[in-house]
Amino acid sequence: MGVYRSDQAQLTFAAEAAQGGDPELMQGEAETSSAGSTTLSASFNAGSRSITVASASNFVAGSFIRIGTVEGTYAETKTEHEVRRIESIDGTTFHLDRPTAFYHAASDDGSATEVIEVKGIGNESIGEGDNGKFITFIPGIYETIDTPDPEMTIEGRRFLSTQSKRNFSVAYSGQQVLTGSVSSIILLNGWALRFPIGSVTTTASAYATDTILLSAASKKGDVFVVVDGTDADNLGVGDYLQISGSSSDPTDGSYSEIRRIVTRTLDETKISGSASGNNVLKLNYPLQFDHADNSVVNEVNHSSSIVYTHVIDETTDLDTVTWHVHMKDSTENSSYDFDRRYVGGMIGSSTISAEEGGMLTMSWDSVNFINMVHNQRNQETVAASSNDLYYGASPTANMPRFGLMQTIDTNDVGMPSHASTVTDPHDGTGYPNTQPYYFSEGTIKFFGQEFARIRSFALSISNGEEPRYYIGKQGKRARGPYEIKEGPREYSMSASVALPDASVAADAAVGATGQQAGALELFKQLLLEGDYGHNDYKKGFTATLKFERDTNDYIIIDIPGSAAGAAGTPTATSHELNKQGIFINTAGHSVTGDNPFQVDLDMIFRSLKITIVDNLPVYP
Repeated sequence: MGVYRSDQAQLTFAAEAAQGGDPELMQGEAETSSAGSTTLSASFNAGSRSITVASASNFVAGSFIRIGTVEGTYAETKTEHEVRRIESIDGTTFHLDRPTAFYHAASDDGSATEVIEVKGIGNESIGEGDNGKFITFIPGIYETIDTPDPEMTIEGRRFLSTQSKRNFSVAYSGQQVLTGSVSSIILLNGWALRFPIGSVTTTASAYATDTILLSAASKKGDVFVVVDGTDADNLGVGDYLQISGSSSDPTDGSYSEIRRIVTRTLDETKISGSASGNNVLKLNYPLQFDHADNSVVNEVNHSSSIVYTHVIDETTDLDTVTWHVHMKDSTENSSYDFDRRYVGGMIGSSTISAEEGGMLTMSWDSVNFINMVHNQRNQETVAASSNDLYYGASPTANMPRFGLMQTIDTNDVGMPSHASTVTDPHDGTGYPNTQPYYFSEGTIKFFGQEFARIRSFALSISNGEEPRYYIGKQGKRARGPYEIKEGPREYSMSASVALPDASVAADAAVGATGQQAGALELFKQLLLEGDYGHNDYKKGFTATLKFERDTNDYIIIDIPGSAAGAAGTPTATSHELNKQGIFINTAGHSVTGDNPFQVDLDMIFRSLKITIVDNLPVYP
């Protein structure tokens, strides 16, 4: 008899276009008997918790529906489509079990967008197979996962009853909390880094100067885009595209991202605004940004000589993540696969750390989610004729939070390529084959001086997130947060420093000529409090943390993040608020048995920026 083992479990994740919208293309297997079939009566953005339709006939609470028109075979698919469950129905409004992942237009060149009832995933061709799976990224090497399974608040209440006899009379359910964490992730790349901070932009070291433009605006979360231009017809499956521009400025490279072409179709008429000669492209991963009509698109000739620069910048609104936890039993019988999917996760607190003799790690210390789904279809102890456990129409799918979803198995893990011609091991499915970032390969600079005797550091990020519970249609068994909102952002860092030699050359990096950057410099910085006497605000000092595996293969953390200068050379010469650096709270120069003299620093700072250079074109 098989058992579930921790060493046969995996966590994968993906970014969401809107909180709670787990991204997955799935057609589903259509119901054939008295099935509901209708169309959208309005357009809906990603993150919609309800939709309105032309008719609700033959639909009931508990039905699974596919939102989005699908024509013919998979190769002819032209718009995003997903499967959700109806929690309740108000007239022609369907309240869904979780928010939508994609934008859905009410009509598509005159043809109304379909909403049909489905009964299952179906075979690979119907379920989209690997071509519809996006929740495939791993944060790194991890050993334990605190899964965010719902924490139930069930309270016993007392009221007058001759049968109570000091015991509670009845139990009522309260709110639910879904909080998880992943500790001590050994980073193999920068995939996990941005989510407690903000957005990531990606540019290639070289690309073709093509004449290719988006011929229609694209929304965050889109998988299908339409391009035109004199060079658009030269594109093919497997090619990489660098898409620049934003909804406010089509030439703005700060919104650059790279995706791979999975399918290419000519002369489509199902994409709004398209015309003969346009190329409808399916991408290997949903877009992170909105892109305006006529945004510039450049082909990237991906090869071992091409490197990619990924810049992580702060944003006010954080992108959320979906987690997928897949477990196999020891017999590896797929019939017993245990899948859980957690949606709307905001990484509230996180820590980046390293210590001597170790590797660069990251912990997602606190991640709050709004909901989950799973693959445990029914409750075996409930009679088939009973509908008490779940109020849906099908007693064989009566478990709360049961949802249709694709399994993310071992061969799905990694950056999605979804192309049959993949030969590059760094560009396809499978675990990353890169080495970790070792502490021995790192350098840390304070106020421009490199400290060779850093023994450890820990950089903490807190987003002050707060789960919010509102009145709304969420289903009688789903009482989790309606949304997670960001609060004040706080950064802190601790470090243990074995002090340098007592006497060194003068260094003006801290902003005042003649400052000594020797063993007592940290003591001086403690006393100065970041105030160098020539501006209205405390200035603090700059810091750079760099972990380099090879040429054009490194991670740089710059403090402050808004400072001018290239990666690794921050300058905080301005006294504007957003140019403040690091401030030391404590730097005890205690006399212990440590030789050389060691100082434990406790610091705060206002902002940071992370730059990663590697050979991975697609970042989630």
